[in-house]
Amino acid sequence: MLKKYKKIVASLLAASMIAVVATGCGSTANKSDSSNSSSAKSSEPVTITYAAGKDSTPATKALIEAFEKKYPNIKVKFQEMPQSTDDQHNAYVTALSAGDSSIDVIAMDIIWAPEFGAAGWTLPLDKYVTKDMESKFLPGPMESVKYNGHIYAIPRFTDAGVLYYRKDIINTPPKTWDELIQMAKANAGKNGTKYGIVFQGNQYEGLVCDALEFIYSNGGSVINGNKVTINSSQSVGGLQYMIDMVKNKVAPPGVTTYMEEDARNIFQQGEAVFMRNWPYAWSLLNSNDSAVKDKVGIAPMPKGKDGSVGVPVLGGWNLGINKYSKHPEEAWKFIQFATSEEGQKITALQGGNLPTLKSLYQDKDVLAKNPYWADLYKVFITAKPRPVSPFYPKMSDSMQINFHKALTGEISAQQAIANVEKDINKIMKINGIN
Repeated sequence: MLKKYKKIVASLLAASMIAVVATGCGSTANKSDSSNSSSAKSSEPVTITYAAGKDSTPATKALIEAFEKKYPNIKVKFQEMPQSTDDQHNAYVTALSAGDSSIDVIAMDIIWAPEFGAAGWTLPLDKYVTKDMESKFLPGPMESVKYNGHIYAIPRFTDAGVLYYRKDIINTPPKTWDELIQMAKANAGKNGTKYGIVFQGNQYEGLVCDALEFIYSNGGSVINGNKVTINSSQSVGGLQYMIDMVKNKVAPPGVTTYMEEDARNIFQQGEAVFMRNWPYAWSLLNSNDSAVKDKVGIAPMPKGKDGSVGVPVLGGWNLGINKYSKHPEEAWKFIQFATSEEGQKITALQGGNLPTLKSLYQDKDVLAKNPYWADLYKVFITAKPRPVSPFYPKMSDSMQINFHKALTGEISAQQAIANVEKDINKIMKINGIN
């Protein structure tokens, strides 16, 4: 019943997208058609449509106003998409599959670029991106927009897992998972705490992000190109760290049901020494009603015994151009502006979006408003995306199921990793790879 409802929602959303522009929305539109559009008539005013999720801050409005001031002949219409990322994805897939051209610039979750690019729904942006331009971005977000030798989006803003710790209890944060486990055991019970660490252990995408941080930080991987690489001693060992935290009661017994807010609430109430979560939690942890206000530090992800560096997993959003857009050149100008220093600074200051450009982590205005972002740079510089593949959603389903079974003691770390390897190989084979 739920699947049927989602399909109905997606169809309605897609229909509303197609209705935005009553003309020129046919499935026959393609890149060559654009040469006959107003893109080629630079003197005539052009309106492009930018689609993204709801923005409750003034950032999007300010960004569009600044862009239109710089390019007075290009007007930007903002189309607000549903709040749910899944609903956004379903609406895009339904509309783009039909060749809808009503949207020009698409805001894409970090895991969508390979899928949309492989499907031929977004234009490759290789001709616009120089090596010098590419080098200005954080490496992880840039990696997320590439597939099969092409760039299908530009990093808009970023996010990555961070380790929060009680700085009134811990003087120096741990550099390894072994140190973290030792500190968590030794300090649980101090200053009102009950638990060593809280994280996201429920069976959902958040668990995949957490588990991959343990795996990546122990030198493991999932895929390398089209080769499945997850079944290694490093991956098994990384997942075992996570299992041990549950098994040895370093984490609370209910952690296998926790999502982001469950972990945050416990940590914010002062009940845990460490927490893995996203940067959004910082301002809430330091709000006036927080039990840990001014008692929290941020540290990079620790590394495992077989890893060389702690590796957080990336979140974030990118911008791409609809293949069926009638105005690809104007769409590129908007993306170029939105992801430039000027554009990212606007959304950093007015929307709190974490930049994908390295330089803005040293910008005095940005740091004056968000001083803790200086610490986040050390986190983001080593961050990695989830497996970059058009088949990632199916891969994630397998990881969610098997990682959760391992956390709850139903199967071993070795069995969980072997199951995921088998499933991903099957996914690759079904789709004509390997």
